[in-house]
Amino acid sequence: MAHEKLKLMDISVDLLAAEPVGEDTGAVTKVTENSEQGGQRTILLSSVHNGTHLCAPAQYVSGGKSLDAYPIERFFGECRVVKAKGALTAAWIEKMALYRTDKLLIKGEGKGKIDVSAAEEIIASGVRLLGTDGAQIAIESQAAQVRRILAEGDCLVLEGLNLEKAEIGTYFLFAQPVLMEGCEAAPCRAVLAEDYIYWNR
Repeated sequence: MAHEKLKLMDISVDLLAAEPVGEDTGAVTKVTENSEQGGQRTILLSSVHNGTHLCAPAQYVSGGKSLDAYPIERFFGECRVVKAKGALTAAWIEKMALYRTDKLLIKGEGKGKIDVSAAEEIIASGVRLLGTDGAQIAIESQAAQVRRILAEGDCLVLEGLNLEKAEIGTYFLFAQPVLMEGCEAAPCRAVLAEDYIYWNR
């Protein structure tokens, strides 16, 4: 059967081992206790922006959608993985020819970051989920502007990926966030299906 040939690649990072996104985020605190049944019980204290996580427009736009407002279909589908480092501009986006691509993952060892012109071109190209293997998607000096452009364009941002084993190409992405009402972001387990053609059958 077709599904027997499906190859899956986990592109998430370990939530407990991941570096904090920023100074205001902080590391994950883990407390493990013995349970009355003889096993263990673990309690976590964490920002929703730690590890591999999805960000919704509510993070940067007043009245913007939170993640739970999106249908689950927004979190999976065909995507492209591209490789880039440095400050990425509109000219770079245009070279990618992103027509018919609504999910884009940038592989750049955490060094591929977009500027305002790239954000505008990404929205114009129809991308509605943008991912990165870095802690932040935007260059620092334009971060607020970039995130507002993406938010106003209804583009979800997937940060903290591990794309080390992912080659440049087309995949099928699964990136379902944890369901939490009213939150602007949530951790998720991101997976790429390499034999994405299966999903067209």
